[in-house]
Amino acid sequence: MNWKGGADLSGVGAAAVVSGLVDHSFRDAGGRFAVVSGRAGDGEGMDVVGDGGPGGLPLTLWGKFSARLGLAYPLLFHLLDSAVVAGELWDRMLSPAQRVVIAQGLGLGEAAARAVAMLAAGLHDLGKATRFQACEPGAWALVSERFKRDVGSWRVMRHERASMHVGLHVLGSWGYRLEGNDSPAVRIAQVLGGHHGRFLQLDVRGAAGWERVEHELGGPLWQETRLRYAWQVRRLTGAREVPSRVPVEVAVLLEGLVQLADRLVSQPHVWMPRALVPRGGALDHWMAARSPSPDAPDGWAAQVVSEAGLESVELPPRPFTEIHAGVHEPSVVQASVMEKLPGRVMQDGAGILVVGDGTGTGKSAVAWEAANIFNRHTGTRGCTLLQPTTAIADAAYDAMISMVSAHRPDRAPVALVHSHPWLSAAYLDARLARADRQVTVDEYCDDDRDGDGGVEQSGRPERKVTVPAAFLAGFDRALLAPFVVATLDQALMAVLHTRHAALRMLALSGRTVIIDEAHAHSAYMRGLLCRLVHWLAATGSSVIVLSATLRDQDARRLVHAYLTGAGHPPAELAGRDWSVPYPGWLFVPARRPAPLRMSDRERQLHSAATRRTFRARLVPVAYPAGAAEPGHGLREMTARLLRCVEQDGGCAVVSEATVEEAQATYQHLKNALRWQDARREVVLLHARLPGHQREALIRRLRTELGPRGPRPHRLVVVTTSLLDMSLDLDADVMISHLAVMETLLQRAGRLWRFEQRWEQGTRPRPRPPWAHAPLLHVLTPVDEQTLVVPGSWGRADEDYLLRATAAHLDALTAPTGPSSPAEGAPAARARTFGQIILPDHVPALLDAVHAAPAPDAGAPRYDAAGHAAHLARQQYLAELARTQLIPAPLRTGSLADLTRRHVHAGQAPTRETLPPARLLPCYRQNTGDLTLDPAGRVPLPCGSALRPPQVRSILERTVPAPWEWVAQGHPPPVPDGWRTHPLLADLVLLTARMPEALPVRFGTHLLSMDAELGLIHRTGPSG
Repeated sequence: MNWKGGADLSGVGAAAVVSGLVDHSFRDAGGRFAVVSGRAGDGEGMDVVGDGGPGGLPLTLWGKFSARLGLAYPLLFHLLDSAVVAGELWDRMLSPAQRVVIAQGLGLGEAAARAVAMLAAGLHDLGKATRFQACEPGAWALVSERFKRDVGSWRVMRHERASMHVGLHVLGSWGYRLEGNDSPAVRIAQVLGGHHGRFLQLDVRGAAGWERVEHELGGPLWQETRLRYAWQVRRLTGAREVPSRVPVEVAVLLEGLVQLADRLVSQPHVWMPRALVPRGGALDHWMAARSPSPDAPDGWAAQVVSEAGLESVELPPRPFTEIHAGVHEPSVVQASVMEKLPGRVMQDGAGILVVGDGTGTGKSAVAWEAANIFNRHTGTRGCTLLQPTTAIADAAYDAMISMVSAHRPDRAPVALVHSHPWLSAAYLDARLARADRQVTVDEYCDDDRDGDGGVEQSGRPERKVTVPAAFLAGFDRALLAPFVVATLDQALMAVLHTRHAALRMLALSGRTVIIDEAHAHSAYMRGLLCRLVHWLAATGSSVIVLSATLRDQDARRLVHAYLTGAGHPPAELAGRDWSVPYPGWLFVPARRPAPLRMSDRERQLHSAATRRTFRARLVPVAYPAGAAEPGHGLREMTARLLRCVEQDGGCAVVSEATVEEAQATYQHLKNALRWQDARREVVLLHARLPGHQREALIRRLRTELGPRGPRPHRLVVVTTSLLDMSLDLDADVMISHLAVMETLLQRAGRLWRFEQRWEQGTRPRPRPPWAHAPLLHVLTPVDEQTLVVPGSWGRADEDYLLRATAAHLDALTAPTGPSSPAEGAPAARARTFGQIILPDHVPALLDAVHAAPAPDAGAPRYDAAGHAAHLARQQYLAELARTQLIPAPLRTGSLADLTRRHVHAGQAPTRETLPPARLLPCYRQNTGDLTLDPAGRVPLPCGSALRPPQVRSILERTVPAPWEWVAQGHPPPVPDGWRTHPLLADLVLLTARMPEALPVRFGTHLLSMDAELGLIHRTGPSG
């Protein structure tokens, strides 16, 4: 049979195509849907070629409608638009690696697999040719009377489920195997039903049985029209080959592609102009979407994809020193990866690379070079960098912008994705106006609205090669950008029962995914991370894991998860050595799991070149359990230790365990040190400051304490944990509360971080006279010489690790005589400083703290019960993670198993704790008006059409707080115009009455805002 499909029409005129096909007919395997010469509608047959011409198929059924403009767009054209755009996404956005995974999974060549992807996109809304047509009265009025007379006994059914039920039988009639959950007809039908973000259960012999479909979805005319639409889509896409199988991971990628194509063509500025042009037949419409024009040289569909910023990018090669500014030559680790990795990758393909090295030694540059190697030799494209916190992601975003720009590409969008990107310059007002609702346009009728009340416009907000297009403004869509910096939570949603998880997996697959600060996660998040790595391997991605303090057993778990995802049975991997040299790297390819490591000689050379020694000591401080001010001794000790900074200058970081202790220490230091410019020289930084205030402080510190300065004469930063990881900062001295060993080592990485770099270049300012070596003071709360872990720290699962850390640090030091006033420790013995050498001591310290305590180690260190409780807690968190995860691909029966729970992105359990509430401090003036400032000069923006600057002015003042603080209260409702806004609807108003501005009571919790201290929390009797 001579079949001319979508791939063959681009260079042929419509008349020629019709003349070449007019004599051919198609017949399904079972004979139910015969396709013969003649007109459709008499129940005897259908002329597929004739249906493609003008007037061949009915166009009064609508696929898109604007109630405000009374503008309808034919359903058939929407289906064809989705199919042709899916083809362009295949060509322009999917990486070669993704195309190979899909084609091999389907058992087809790439051209045939592309056609199947287009077919799925073209059939996704076939279920709109049902009672759905009557859901919008204005559009229903445009439907022809023939259809209205033939409704039969139809019933209401969501159109995505109708698409699945109808598509199942259409696919079966084309020869797609229709049996159990894993049969191609069932899997592709579930892809059709999942285009709104959730896979649906398919009951082949029940609700989806042919008799039910025939009875419930309209009369014979509706059935015939759906079939004729489907045949036309199949004919034009050229999807004549039938896949022999559809693996789960392939179905997920196809689902993501269908969702994306639907979103693109559902944009009002995309379909509305096409709704206004004269209507021809299906073939003319198809050809017009593919044909070049003065406005779209590559065709309309290609322009839609290009304007959305979805084209894959291959960066031009550039010298190492040009990409990484300020680096004169690669380090030993960097040179080792650049020399050894390419040959192995060219031989064995994609894989997992684990890099363990000290803080500040250039792991990010290692990852970037390795990503380029993977992309160059394995068919992956682009890069996604995952960070543990938003502050670190913001810093990494700036670094990625610099590296991408150094390659000098023509166009390479870089997106920032986390829970509040509006605080970053990356989240421009032009993007804020299109804040993502986490739903497709299909889910509301008046779909031509944007922030201005008019038709949404496309294009770049700025002429800058790294600025994402407007389409990439949404949280899940932003992951589709060629280069992405995101928090790990955004990626973990791809392996949770989250709506649109398939779109996230499509975005992550087929590229290099870098997991930075891999140690900085709980056992719960590590469980989720292993499942994510497993899926990434199954979908053709390479993974790079970076950490300065990742335990070897956690690294081995990640490698094992990746290799099982690549298809290796666990029994095959048992007993293999996946240990990671420290410092150094390990690479294991997916195809042949034979490890490649950095050599011992290279490791020794690198250790010698990057070796840093810091001095640490425990400072026991009285912390009586029943004291009225339990943290007073710690604050007094901090003030004593900072007398040297007061006298001779210098830069110090004070890291407290809680926000409340940081606030108290900040106030105490200002009063005790009495510096002339204390507001400038003592800085308080924690998570409960308003967003714009916190962002400005972090950027200030990144500048002043960064490698190029300007370094201030004197600065003390009082913080919690925001500066622990990945922020390129240098301090002369660090004062920290007792923390687990990994955290203390990370904090030590901020000590004299740039010393070796400055010895080779320009030093912004000399170290103060007292700074002879990097010093880490660990303030340890004790009650009569016994270590106590304050309940206010709220980390019961870390109690054992805190005690073990203290015990091992204690072993490094010895008691001395009375201390000097600058280093004294009231109510406790002073200690000498013990030396810790980086990177040499790191593995041994981590292993010692986490290993089971030995009975002969002495009573103070031997805590078998505490160790057992700690392990039990870790096991509980790991099991909790398993209850939240989607199954692995090989353990998935029905695709519906991937979305059993109806979870939106804002509800996704990416952490074991509830996400914080977002409080908006505002003030009730005497006039009754609400304002954003105490003085009453900034009114609270209200109304249903807020401008982007107004939305930003609200969001940047929000403060996170635990939900239990506000759960007992009855805050005033948000303004009516906010209730449907995706970023404002869930805000909690913290309304203080002026002029007193007394704390706001929520049950036993009293909350107030302070201009310097941020959100203040106290408890008291219930009012």
